[in-house]
Amino acid sequence: MMAQEALNLVDTLLHSTQFGQKLNDVQSVVFQKSWLGCTYAAIAEELNYEHDYIKQVGSQLWRSLSLAVGEEVSKKNLQTVLSRYYLTSKNFSLNKIKHSKATSQTKTFMNQPANGVSWTSDDLEVLPKHEGTRYEIINGELFLTCTPHRRHQQVCGKIWRQLDNWSELSNLGETILSPGVLFSPVDNIIPDIVWVSRERLAKIEDEAGHLTGAPELVVEVLSPEKQHELQDKQAKLQLYSVQAVGEYWIVDYINQQVTVYRREQTELVLFGTFSGDDEITSPLLPRFSTVIRSFFPE
Repeated sequence: MMAQEALNLVDTLLHSTQFGQKLNDVQSVVFQKSWLGCTYAAIAEELNYEHDYIKQVGSQLWRSLSLAVGEEVSKKNLQTVLSRYYLTSKNFSLNKIKHSKATSQTKTFMNQPANGVSWTSDDLEVLPKHEGTRYEIINGELFLTCTPHRRHQQVCGKIWRQLDNWSELSNLGETILSPGVLFSPVDNIIPDIVWVSRERLAKIEDEAGHLTGAPELVVEVLSPEKQHELQDKQAKLQLYSVQAVGEYWIVDYINQQVTVYRREQTELVLFGTFSGDDEITSPLLPRFSTVIRSFFPE
């Protein structure tokens, strides 16, 4: 769902329930900007209101929505809850809606999805398709991401070019922008960049060009929105660790630094955070070396 579609849904929900009223102008802006990941501080500045007032408007709106949909709604889970509500209200058939896990299933180290609802790759087929919108599933929980900031894309391009140049010279593997990685039916993600050796690529690439196993290196460039930052730093870090990714770079383009996690036996462990003229190398990439500042626009 795009922001305007979600706003229309919320307006209809609140009008048809016991609240019996439409959103006012301030509530509408707070909702739309929150849907797009803006902070309360940024919304307050745009509307020329006090931060505490905008935060209060948001809190009241999430409480009303929680009552309307029968599930706790917050600024953090707004997109996930309303997308799910939209689908179920339209009577879409989801393959894996459950309220408990079978005891025979393999134990997972990730948090269970809210209310036990588990999304799968098949469910993505019924979600609305819009340019600039992509869906990811991590341990059965649905995440929606909109078009990233221009600087995010610039940084992805710079990192990809350096890794790709090295790959062509070394002939050891492929650097791929935004690949589909299907670890399992409930773990379907789109990393910003991956590097995978030729030998491994031949084993894990399916006929549709998706990766069905862990690449050696994964790079995620942070977005400034808090929920996306937590997704990369917590949910994806844990997923990549469980799925045996060899190395994980988290790139912060605002502070111009890179945090590196490397595999030690069965998990990814923090190796260090680098910036400026620090060199970044990797045991996975023989003779690859560059300074961190080269990843960021001047």
